[in-house]
Amino acid sequence: MSARTYLLLGPETGAKEQELKDIRAQLRAEYGPEIELSRFYPFETENGEIFTALYNNSLFSDHRLVILSQAEAVSASLATSLAEYLAHPVDTATLVIISSELFISAKIMKGVSKQNTKTFYDLLENQKADWIRNHFRKMGLSIKADAVELLIELTEDNTQELRTICNQLGLFWQISDKGRPIDEDDVETYVFHSRQEDAFTLFPSIAQGDLKKSLSSLHVILGSGDSQTAILLVSGLLWQFRRLLSIQEERETGTSESEAFAKAQVQLKSCPIRKPKDKSTYHAGLQYYEADAIRRIIALLAEADIQVKESGSELATLMLERLLYRIIKGKGKAMHEASFATFG
Repeated sequence: MSARTYLLLGPETGAKEQELKDIRAQLRAEYGPEIELSRFYPFETENGEIFTALYNNSLFSDHRLVILSQAEAVSASLATSLAEYLAHPVDTATLVIISSELFISAKIMKGVSKQNTKTFYDLLENQKADWIRNHFRKMGLSIKADAVELLIELTEDNTQELRTICNQLGLFWQISDKGRPIDEDDVETYVFHSRQEDAFTLFPSIAQGDLKKSLSSLHVILGSGDSQTAILLVSGLLWQFRRLLSIQEERETGTSESEAFAKAQVQLKSCPIRKPKDKSTYHAGLQYYEADAIRRIIALLAEADIQVKESGSELATLMLERLLYRIIKGKGKAMHEASFATFG
């Protein structure tokens, strides 16, 4: 079995992203900084596009990193083709297969060594409280039980968001030099303030197809000067479009909108929509974006997620402006494919 193939499984997104970064760093150390990167989703490679990327040598780099995300959704024919590749992989490319599931097609799993197969488990509900307390303890801080419960409630089972908010809140508390434990009011005040302008407040404008308002919100968000802002923004939008896709796919089966809201999920994790304001936002998104458009946008955001992590902050504004333009006006299509009108 080749050392150039990896299988990353499980629902814990943050840890898988770090593992992917580590793999890429190893390749850069071995082959130089110009590693060619391609990311595919099963619905994008039914005609063998991923194998073209794997087999074709690049003119610009000595090695290629090819990523297949959402591998739990591969068709039987694609699984067979991947198994054939895994039996005889090329040395000039590294293939990373990613899934939020614990198991995928046996044909694929058998083709990747146990050493290069890793499973990343999400935090269980009863583990989150301990994780939060330990997280703040490591930062030299303490947090009250009611504040812990509110953090879990506000993040709505999104473990990645929970980690992000705890990191931000802890840093804020350290800088503010607070000499007392974090309580429920502190959490509510901080989260409300930090969400004044972020991916969650930007998404309603995107859902309505309002490019002008979306760009205005984007500039406010980026005005914070935080180097992590662009990364968190793209990650937040990716989470919301995955949620929107789950609803749109439910609607296509004949499910009522209210039932689809209750069944909403992100990477097979239940994320029901309960608040009237959120229902209004996602209703607008269902009207503006068809399922195929949402899939294209998810692929676009996944590419952007990698780009913003590697680009300097000076490029973030232009990159994210173009990203919003392609999402809202192009419905995820490439710039040359889309017919764009105005910024209205």
